[in-house]
Amino acid sequence: MVNADLIIYNIGEAIYFKEPIRKISDENTRILKNVGIAVKDGKILDIGTSDYILTKYNSKYKINSEKMLITSGLIDMHTHAIFAGSREDELYKKLSGINYSQILKEGGGIYKTVSMTKNASELDLKSNLEKILKKSLLLGTTAIEIKSGYGLDFDNELKLLRVVNSFKEYNIVPTLLAHVIPKDFEGDEYVKYFITKIIPEVKRLNLAKYVDVFCDEGAFNLEQSKKILKTALKYGFKLRMHADQIKYIGCSDLIKEFPLDSIDHLESTPQEKLKILGETGTALGLLPASIISMLDNRKPAVDAIKNKAIIALGTDYSPNSPMISMQTVFDLAIYYLNFKPIEALAYSTINSAYSLGLNNLGNIEIGKEADLIIWDVENLNQLGYYWGYDRIKYLIYKGEIIRTQEK
Repeated sequence: MVNADLIIYNIGEAIYFKEPIRKISDENTRILKNVGIAVKDGKILDIGTSDYILTKYNSKYKINSEKMLITSGLIDMHTHAIFAGSREDELYKKLSGINYSQILKEGGGIYKTVSMTKNASELDLKSNLEKILKKSLLLGTTAIEIKSGYGLDFDNELKLLRVVNSFKEYNIVPTLLAHVIPKDFEGDEYVKYFITKIIPEVKRLNLAKYVDVFCDEGAFNLEQSKKILKTALKYGFKLRMHADQIKYIGCSDLIKEFPLDSIDHLESTPQEKLKILGETGTALGLLPASIISMLDNRKPAVDAIKNKAIIALGTDYSPNSPMISMQTVFDLAIYYLNFKPIEALAYSTINSAYSLGLNNLGNIEIGKEADLIIWDVENLNQLGYYWGYDRIKYLIYKGEIIRTQEK
């Protein structure tokens, strides 16, 4: 017999995708029944029938799945998880009819968080982020993107990214975010500062994989965003973008000019423009929890891109929407954006991995990282049917069992 580090057997359903998914079909999606998985050195070593796996492999550690569903770990492709303080007062403002744009103009929103974050030490920021990462992982998120953007100036943006990069034990994709223009800068002046001082130093220190820009009303305009993206590309960064969240000002049209791995939000993108985006190879990041947190009843015209676009899902965890569970995002994708469970799973795993350039994650496939969830349900449709609570039975991260269901 061949030695493995872990054997999982008696699996009811295991979901396999070919990447990336636009429309679910028999060619790109398989639901494997009554299978087993062997894990070695943190990777998926083999997949086959339970009898085959148990006959060929031996391991000290075995999990009887008891006919439950297994999927790859969930991947959160859009967060703002590094910051200090909270903004619960703004919830009451939004409930009273004050929209987010007005809160931002009054110095709240991002600006309030920037002030609190600048006053926080690296030790405090690290402690805050550690709590978030632990919660995220234990809820099934086995890879996560984290943006800077609450520092704005040179010293504080580097501070945030140093903290993010200090967590080597997690699968983190760090992103430098051009978030908003500081109150003490003119717009074009700050863009020059960002592209001549911050971007080069972040590259020199290798602190980020991506540069992202918040292109929208009240943030960076079209020309400013172009300058930031062009400079980021020159320095060898991969590109992401926030677009059309508050208002359509042409931001999503930049997909024609730049090789964006992901373009996110899109709540205000005109339907005909959204169709064009869906035809590209760029992932369209949808953030249902964030949409709800804005309390303005706006959401993307998803019917224009269903079965056509490479859709990915993220939490958009931030002080404006402090919801870190990708399980909840999966639920909202079904009950709020009207995607089928199989689609929501693809968008939360293989497509989110694609959007972050994580080719070794997001799928149950031989050779991929063994980040796996055994759910306390028998099949994928049950996972969509039972919603609103934590449904994990076992969590395997980098080939190790890190969580079992509490009895």
